[in-house]
Amino acid sequence: MSFKDTIIEHPWDARLIELLDAAGVRHRRLSVIEHRAREQAWRRVYGRAFDRRIRRRREGAKAVYEFRAEAPGEWLLVPFLADVPGTQVSVTPPPRLGAFACDGPLLELADFSDLECFISPPDFSWTFVRTHEDFVLGGPYFVRAEWV
Repeated sequence: MSFKDTIIEHPWDARLIELLDAAGVRHRRLSVIEHRAREQAWRRVYGRAFDRRIRRRREGAKAVYEFRAEAPGEWLLVPFLADVPGTQVSVTPPPRLGAFACDGPLLELADFSDLECFISPPDFSWTFVRTHEDFVLGGPYFVRAEWV
């Protein structure tokens, strides 16, 4: 394993792992390369989803409602490494959390209010985006790939 592929632990990782374990979610921390690859794949699908001309997305409580309706299963939790135009995702420091591949019940992660991340199944058919401004200036957001 090269340095580029090493797993970086962040201060909030232990707290998140406790939450995942308590909810019965199986999880695997992603390497830095996997983290970047998942975010790049997400941007290929959802990079335009927050353009002002695209109106088909849910925000705030409506986004949480749509997210809660999704079935449990495999999902990704990926903190953003860069800003997302059209959202309140503004990444200045490095993410405070590692990226994880999960399997089990979906978690909203409301206790991680400063986290800038997305949750999506591996096929990116939908996404739930958390921002540090959730319920204030924008977010959370829920979007289906077919809406973009």
